[in-house]
Amino acid sequence: MKESRVTRRRFLKGSGLATLGLMLNYAPHSLADLNIKPFGPYRRFEDLYRQKWTWDKVVHGTHGTNCAGACALNIYVKNGLVWREEQQAEYGASGDAPDYNPRGCQKGLCHSSYMYGKQRVLYPMKRVGKRGEGKWMRISWEQACREIADKFIDISIAYGPDAISTGSGTQMVIKYATLAAFSRFAAITGVSVPEFYSGVGDLPTGAYMTLGTPTIGDTIASVFKARTLIIWATNPAVTRLPDAHFFWEAKYNGATVVAISPEFNATAMHASKWVNPKPGTDLALALAMIHLILKEKWYQPTYITEQTDLPLLVRKDTRRFLRQTDFIKGGDENVFYLWDEATSRPVPAPATGSPVLDRAQHSSLALGHIRPALEGSWTVWTLDGEVEVTTVFEFLKQKMAQYTPQWAAQVTGLHPDVIHHITRELATVKPALIYTGYQPCKWLHGDLLHRAMLLILSLTGNIGYEGSGLQILNSLDPRSLFEFAFSGIGPSLRMLSGTTWDYEKGHMKELNEKIYGRELAETIDFYYQKSIREGWFPSYGNKGWKMGIFAGNGGPGWRASANHWRATGFDQLDTIVALVPDMGFAAHHADYVLPIAHHYERADLMFHARLPYVQVLDAAVRPLGEAVDDWTAMYRLLEAVSQRARERGIPPIEDEVNGRKFKRDFTQYLDLYTMNGRIKSIKDVAQFLLDRTPGVPKVSFDELAARGIIRVHGSESTMWQSHQSPYHTDIPDSVVHKRPYNTMTRRQQFYFDQDWFLKFDEALPSYKSPLRLGGYPLRLIMGHARHGVHTMWRDHPLLLQLQRGEPDIYLSLRDANQRGIRDGDRVRVFNPAGQFFARARVSPGIQPGMLFMYHGWDPMMFPNRQNFSAVICTAGLIKPTSMVGGYGHLGHRLLQFAPNQTYRDFTVEVERYEKDS
Repeated sequence: MKESRVTRRRFLKGSGLATLGLMLNYAPHSLADLNIKPFGPYRRFEDLYRQKWTWDKVVHGTHGTNCAGACALNIYVKNGLVWREEQQAEYGASGDAPDYNPRGCQKGLCHSSYMYGKQRVLYPMKRVGKRGEGKWMRISWEQACREIADKFIDISIAYGPDAISTGSGTQMVIKYATLAAFSRFAAITGVSVPEFYSGVGDLPTGAYMTLGTPTIGDTIASVFKARTLIIWATNPAVTRLPDAHFFWEAKYNGATVVAISPEFNATAMHASKWVNPKPGTDLALALAMIHLILKEKWYQPTYITEQTDLPLLVRKDTRRFLRQTDFIKGGDENVFYLWDEATSRPVPAPATGSPVLDRAQHSSLALGHIRPALEGSWTVWTLDGEVEVTTVFEFLKQKMAQYTPQWAAQVTGLHPDVIHHITRELATVKPALIYTGYQPCKWLHGDLLHRAMLLILSLTGNIGYEGSGLQILNSLDPRSLFEFAFSGIGPSLRMLSGTTWDYEKGHMKELNEKIYGRELAETIDFYYQKSIREGWFPSYGNKGWKMGIFAGNGGPGWRASANHWRATGFDQLDTIVALVPDMGFAAHHADYVLPIAHHYERADLMFHARLPYVQVLDAAVRPLGEAVDDWTAMYRLLEAVSQRARERGIPPIEDEVNGRKFKRDFTQYLDLYTMNGRIKSIKDVAQFLLDRTPGVPKVSFDELAARGIIRVHGSESTMWQSHQSPYHTDIPDSVVHKRPYNTMTRRQQFYFDQDWFLKFDEALPSYKSPLRLGGYPLRLIMGHARHGVHTMWRDHPLLLQLQRGEPDIYLSLRDANQRGIRDGDRVRVFNPAGQFFARARVSPGIQPGMLFMYHGWDPMMFPNRQNFSAVICTAGLIKPTSMVGGYGHLGHRLLQFAPNQTYRDFTVEVERYEKDS
């Protein structure tokens, strides 16, 4: 046998290539195909490390994923491959707050290996087996687009373009130029676009109801300015890795940081205090805090008489606002009254009156010589005769009297002294701030929790100043996006409420009846149908749903009630098209899969309101295989539609969107998409937006790409309060400059005298218990994961090594012992909606009666491809008051006021899975 001799030098040279192969992690090409240059001569072991620190070029980029990070990275390219990435760390600061450096996380810093993983989709594919069977035929882009185009045209003609839907997911929405291109694609074609805000249960409807806008938030540095900082129902130590240092620097700077969460998590570990109510009972805690603020007189009369509706007069007999129509026939329904202590009579409240939704038409909130009374009862003469009136504030005191700390202790499990302590801290140590995420929105009565949080802050004068307020998220001024989307077309975008779309297309009344019983199902459907009959919200049930185009993996894997939705909606589609960079559940069940470029293979822009910078995505390398960016994919589809329409002699069709008539000429789709050839690539889209977005320095895309980041105007403070910025300034405008709010009362509105609010006892915030399923005692709570952003990176081999390596679920020691479950056991989680399997993770940080699971695990990673969505049976839970219309600022307003997709109002049981080895 010939001896095989491997010298140290030969071994090290070979291991360098082997290491490269591991880094590529299932790359589709051989090393020879990639034309890898040989390493230089080896002289000492240090030379190997020197080779690692050589590269061909450095490109600025980030990750176009929905983490609200937009972290600036330097992308190192060597031999045509992304070799590694590191943080750019060139940020400044806002005022005297700490700077924004360094930003980045473990997920983004391993993307250079993930992008070459075996999950990548490299070529267009057509299904040849049954849906979900995984049998594919590789086809050309030309064939794929031609076949899809014919189906697209046929369905548009036979059923209307609204029978085709496009689901963007959240990945596409975050990339601003891609979102603009996608919006233009949808406006040209007239396809249905179920929106991405309420459709994923993220719309802060309670904030909109109270403040007239859901976009409330400042830069992340604002938390540093707080003296009392409450982190409520969110876990920034895990979900906000680039931003978390601001919370702890605030703590080191003397602020009290209180974490409120049912589970002991990484944020609780670093906080000054941890408060753990039973899951789903946060509303009881908030109401008890309001009770204490009123009882102890910790409220600020000067602030609330000017800024809120609390001094407005209400009739005792009808519990309705005293209006001008009570005094004058044909008066203004939207003129409200205060009791002026200076003149001892009711006077019109400043800035009230029609029109409701245009605050520019109204005067200042400043009270002038009026001295509004907060407390008292009076008799006034109306068209109905003598009527007793009082203030909203008096009603509030009566309502909150029942929500004592002792009552809340029974509901939440918290000691009354704990509730008293954190309330006193917030009310007396200012400025105070509540930092929360989208978790409250995912409960059926999450609007009440946000309304209560805002009431706590408003009573204590903690809205509208630096270091105060309810911090959720601000948003970019969308004018440049709309200009791009509608240029030469008109406002023809058919955007729909994702939740009500699912309710009708997924036959969710049937699911409600099965899970929650006939009474609840009938109640929800009665008010749903009444809202549609009244014209408050549109109906989407009059047309069939025939074709779905899903981009960014925005498909059924993450939906509430996914099994039911797939069976009644998704699986019934004639054609499913997936445009994805990676294979996942939606793509696996599609008829056509089109390969999309990954983060380092494309150009785009990133804006995030927590960060006062514009961030570039620049293409560091060419896309793998035949992948293209989304703009190019949509270009090719529309090119095929226009070509096939000309070849087939298809005439234009008539369409109507929001009462406007449009003519859809298939042969013109491509010319419209490119603005007759002016827009040649996604970079041209980005330049269009850079030139027109308010608050952004005028730079070319190439200049931005060379710099990586550029600071926006109006970002000197930690607040978005300058009109020079690209973000909304509604709240400081109202508090500091006395501009009216975009609410019916022109103030922060806590009282709603609409019929449905009165019927359901929600005129003021009130307690509603979360729904439970009989016989299923454990409430499943979910949160965003440390090792992934939604489904992105959840299957990365490196990140899986930092956890259990497969989907796992946390349960308490007591619940585990009662069920004979040990750490690491395979468990079955189930309820009447379905079941899924995961590994048990027994933890003392979980309280009895709950399970906790980090979300984002794709169904492909579970046995039988059933993930947690199999037991989330809540998609049909539509709250009646979230479909109110014809009442001031409440009505169908996409991305502002619409029913949220509910994800939390259910319970499950768990058992050890005996068949598992």
